[in-house]
Amino acid sequence: SRRTAIHNALLLGATVPLTGLCTPALAADAASEPFVRQGKGYGYTFVPPPGFAPGKKPVQTHLDEVNFNLEDGSAPRYTYGVTVDPVRISTLAEFGKPEEVAARVVTAEVNRDGIFEVTLARDPVEVAGSGAYAIEYISDGKRGKKHFVTRIFVKEQRLYVLTAQVKEDEYADREREIGECVDTFRLL
Repeated sequence: SRRTAIHNALLLGATVPLTGLCTPALAADAASEPFVRQGKGYGYTFVPPPGFAPGKKPVQTHLDEVNFNLEDGSAPRYTYGVTVDPVRISTLAEFGKPEEVAARVVTAEVNRDGIFEVTLARDPVEVAGSGAYAIEYISDGKRGKKHFVTRIFVKEQRLYVLTAQVKEDEYADREREIGECVDTFRLL
């Protein structure tokens, strides 16, 4: 998956084995209520847009992984996803500056099968006061052109990645909503 590729690129050699996995507590109502997720050694909240519901992938490849899709299926390529993985670093700064992490994310994306070109949509930045990095890019591949907005955090040796994705030709119409929702992501 895309988030797996991002995690692998970010954490080459920095991951630890997944042991003692637990089934985290789910607490959310998809209608603009905060989605709260807590498990062994991690926790976060996120407020998805109205009409989005959390779901799980059949095969999880991360310590925790939740995808949010529109319940009515009206925009199948407009999604949000959160992944959590154990890492050996305590802060993103230990791994590199926003530009360095963005370069790894772009490299991981362009190396995925069926991806032709990846470009940064904005300069990557550290989100003031959070230690998170905001990385936004456009991926052009055989399944079309998609716009990605991410927030990447590291806290207590856990890597958190929130990713919003939408078809590039729909991004302008959804930009405000995506920005507002991504800004609700908080670590517990």
